[in-house]
Amino acid sequence: MYSTSTIKLALNAAFEPTVLKRAIQIGFASSIVLSVLLFFFPDHSWHLNYLSILFAFLIPYGASTLFAITHFIGLKPGKTSHIDALLVCKSCKKSNFHIHIGEQIDACPQCKSKTRWSPIKIFSPTKSDTEMLKSLALFARHNPQPLLRVDEQGIILGSNPASEQLFKSENLQGENLKKLLPQLGEIDFSDLVIEEKAIEMVTLINGLDYKLLIKGVKALSTIHVYGNDITAIMQAEKKIKRQAEDIQESIQYAWFIQKSILPHEEIITGIFPKHLVFYKPRNVVSGDFYWVGEVNQLKIIAVADSTGHGVPGALMSMLGTSLLNEIILREKIVEPHIILNNLRTRLLQSLATGENEASVQDGMDMAIVVIDAEKNKLSYAGAYNPIILIHNTELSVINPDNMPVGRHTEQDISFTKKEIEIIKGDRIFLFTDGFKDQFGGDKDKKYSFKAFKNLILETSAFPIEKQEQLIQNSFETWKKNTDQIDDVLVIGIQIE
Repeated sequence: MYSTSTIKLALNAAFEPTVLKRAIQIGFASSIVLSVLLFFFPDHSWHLNYLSILFAFLIPYGASTLFAITHFIGLKPGKTSHIDALLVCKSCKKSNFHIHIGEQIDACPQCKSKTRWSPIKIFSPTKSDTEMLKSLALFARHNPQPLLRVDEQGIILGSNPASEQLFKSENLQGENLKKLLPQLGEIDFSDLVIEEKAIEMVTLINGLDYKLLIKGVKALSTIHVYGNDITAIMQAEKKIKRQAEDIQESIQYAWFIQKSILPHEEIITGIFPKHLVFYKPRNVVSGDFYWVGEVNQLKIIAVADSTGHGVPGALMSMLGTSLLNEIILREKIVEPHIILNNLRTRLLQSLATGENEASVQDGMDMAIVVIDAEKNKLSYAGAYNPIILIHNTELSVINPDNMPVGRHTEQDISFTKKEIEIIKGDRIFLFTDGFKDQFGGDKDKKYSFKAFKNLILETSAFPIEKQEQLIQNSFETWKKNTDQIDDVLVIGIQIE
């Protein structure tokens, strides 16, 4: 079944002046032939008189109409459109696009079919090549952007006022486009016409940035050049680029500050001679951080995962580091659960925002371990963050309290302390959830806590320096080309 628009287009083609003119011309020639036949065959004049009507006009008119319909309705990819209409793909019936007079018809982007298109809505009647040129000229005259029509040698055949204003000329007709724009020197205009190709390029014209579409139109043996002033866009892009560079420089400096706040390798080695640190921020700066210190021969280590990552997480980590320095080093508080209680109170005070205080959800998950080497005792308190103990090749998970260092429904309840006997050679691992939550592998799934525990247990058979490399390699192998979803931090210490 044909659409209403197709029937309308066929009727337009049938009554087009050029169709009628062609039919009359062919009919006139046919009449001469029929007159000769009547002269030689007078006995069949009755039949030939009727045939003369048929041959003289109806058949030529029908053939001419069929040609016009085929010419105008045959919207085949690679051809030039003679109509301004909304088209639908005949194959998939899904892709619609608006075609203008003189534009090249493309293949369906949905099904990649080379089939013909069917008009579903016509905005203008069909046009012959001559009428199409007039239509294009009128369109160019009223277009605010530069438009040029050029022959295969690059000579300008027509231009609109916007083009003349751009090139500061009252009349561009007869000018060589390649002299006006030397950057087009390598383009073969003849090839563009023959192959009906289109080239896009961005170039500088009289101090302005222009995006040019240079398109060959085979039906007209011309090149159409469409200009689009993108100076404002380019300036905006440059501004955004400068701002991005400034932000990146600021973030790099923030990383320098954060790195200087984190415990240096010499400090960690001085307190825990045998240790490993696998620290991989998702962005330049991180919300994961670690803290190491010693008070009255008690060795203390903490690992935390602040709310968020990137810059917000880094700010929280710096605040957390500052508060731990204050609580542990200045006030000499060394009980892990009391450290967490104090940290929670001071963090909430620091983040208090008056009338919006109740909405503050920022905080951190944390594990704190205090080691008393003289008593061979480990004290631990955790806010959502567990720890792993490797003792005589056996793995144990010491679970935390299910509440964060921050605002919570049970924020008035104290954290709990757990004490464990340790011996020389035991290894303790503190970590955030970035490793176990990382997607990867052949099925693109989470690593899982179970797999993480197995990794820690298996690699603990190696010297701790080697174990660090094995843990890092396992993460990279699992992640492969998958984006890192969170900051990653794993710290291991070996009891001496």
